[in-house]
Amino acid sequence: MKYLLNLRTAVVINRVTIGVFFFLSGIANYLNFSVANGFYQTVLTQKLQIIGPGIPPGWEGVGPLPWLIAFPYAWLLPLAEIVLGALFALNYWVRWTGLLLILMTFSIILAFGIIPAGSLVPNAAESFNKNILFMTLIWICIAYDAHEQKMSRRRAKAAADYTLTASSDEM
Repeated sequence: MKYLLNLRTAVVINRVTIGVFFFLSGIANYLNFSVANGFYQTVLTQKLQIIGPGIPPGWEGVGPLPWLIAFPYAWLLPLAEIVLGALFALNYWVRWTGLLLILMTFSIILAFGIIPAGSLVPNAAESFNKNILFMTLIWICIAYDAHEQKMSRRRAKAAADYTLTASSDEM
């Protein structure tokens, strides 16, 4: 039982940390929305890297996104980060908010590339895509929540079955 409590604590801390990260990221995107090279300008002008810059040689990406997609994406992504991050941290609809966070994070990976610096070797630039780690950690939270719900239903069913058998034995 002690192991389960430690696992539960680890998952709760992980879920709250990720939720707060997305919440603060959304606020930061709105605060830096209109500055030069800010979030809005990046979304409107950034080419989709998909793999990353420089892989394969000469790859320049696709895009930028058409204005009809980029404009609502730029305005709604920070709002989604704030709302979904708060819901995820507060343990509301973990499965659905987690899936939406994974899709949102995947869209960021598509925009900046799987290997953002173009190299897996550290070269004074970001060489590891933390978004893949975030997606994995969110998935763990979703799986744990699903497991907890399943076990809760089993416990409730077992308690109901026990109550029925105990009351029928008394007759």
